[in-house]
Amino acid sequence: MAHEFVTILHTNDIHSHVEHWPRIANWIKTRRAILQAAGHFVLTFDIGDFIDRYDANTQATWGKANTQLLNDCGYDGVTIGNNEGLGLPHDRMEDIYSQRHFAVLLANIFENDRQLPKWAEEFRIFVTPKGTRISAFGLTAAYESTYPLADWLPVQPLPTLAKLSDRVVAQSDVRILLSHLGLPTDQALAKRFKKISVILGAHTHHLLPHGQQVEQTLLAAAGKYGENVGEVTLEINENHEIVSTKAKTTPFDDLLPVKSASAFLENWRESGRTILANQIVANLPVSRSPLEQVDDCADALMTNFHTKIAMISTGMFLDDLPVGELNNFQLLTDLPHTINPMKIDITGSDLLKLLAEIHLQHDHLLNLHINGSGFRGDKFGEMKFFGLENSSIDPDEHYEIASLDHYYFLPWFHSLQAAEVSFDFNGILRELMARYYHVKYRREVLD
Repeated sequence: MAHEFVTILHTNDIHSHVEHWPRIANWIKTRRAILQAAGHFVLTFDIGDFIDRYDANTQATWGKANTQLLNDCGYDGVTIGNNEGLGLPHDRMEDIYSQRHFAVLLANIFENDRQLPKWAEEFRIFVTPKGTRISAFGLTAAYESTYPLADWLPVQPLPTLAKLSDRVVAQSDVRILLSHLGLPTDQALAKRFKKISVILGAHTHHLLPHGQQVEQTLLAAAGKYGENVGEVTLEINENHEIVSTKAKTTPFDDLLPVKSASAFLENWRESGRTILANQIVANLPVSRSPLEQVDDCADALMTNFHTKIAMISTGMFLDDLPVGELNNFQLLTDLPHTINPMKIDITGSDLLKLLAEIHLQHDHLLNLHINGSGFRGDKFGEMKFFGLENSSIDPDEHYEIASLDHYYFLPWFHSLQAAEVSFDFNGILRELMARYYHVKYRREVLD
């Protein structure tokens, strides 16, 4: 019996960069048809962080428009990233996949009753025409400090795989892990679980143009934002054993242009813009500059956490808010971040260290272009404190500071790691500000 070929087309960390989607979708459909005509068994997977709430249509539809893109393109399976699992409220996460036409493969995030979400599967078996059984299963970064705040129960990948691997191995000849865990974790898992055939990677935005062989396992990944797409080909003999593997990525610029791309993008953007612009938050009697919004944000944070001190960087706010009706599209463009409020309980001695760290890095951070940790803006800006007199800080006292979780996850403020922090997952920053302006100016009108 002749050997058979299995080809896997894969994407990861698109982050709602739909400007790349028309070419990617065309490549997937065209490539799949060519490969199937040549006798290949083709599977298509996305490895998470397909959505990002900086995008207007993603925000307006809570990611369901993105799910439809996956449907239209004929994906066989996906796993989730933190932008799905933590970027969406629990109820929205329950709903995002309600109209899916693909498997959501996720073995390590559970409901609080320790059951898998209704939309998830531990693994799925795909069978080729020649009877080779291919298992696909998914794991995502299990943030123990934040998933429970969104009413999810995370389990780390090692114990999950230890429990799952025997069942998967017993039921399949080829095993594919959809891993939103990052390259170092993928490499460690390949060394420990040697019967995983392929690990399709994500999360750390790594690009493996020709894959990476780690003992018996092939690692593959396609970078970020749709700047590349990935393809893995497996040659399988008559005993259903892999005899050769090949991985490659194709840069976006090498994908064929699509005539309808401009119309697709305009329709996508206008749809989201229209929905959000019709969601009126408040009626501003005065305009608010970015610096004035920093003041407003400090007030909102201190009110939210019942503190007398706030800490926030000026780079959070990108646009002026003019007099008149304030809508959710304006707030999105002003505050595109997926950042949550955070309360810090810190000793005076550590607070003094934090202030010294901030002062030492002031010039470096002021115009530093950053991305990640939920930040979707441009420059970090200047860190400002409210309600704090440096000269009155008692090293032996405790201080409660209302702030944002962004600063905790950045590598520059080491003193925060010694503090006790609590995250508020009742809404991201722009939702906090929407509530603040709604309440503040409704009351002022009533008064």
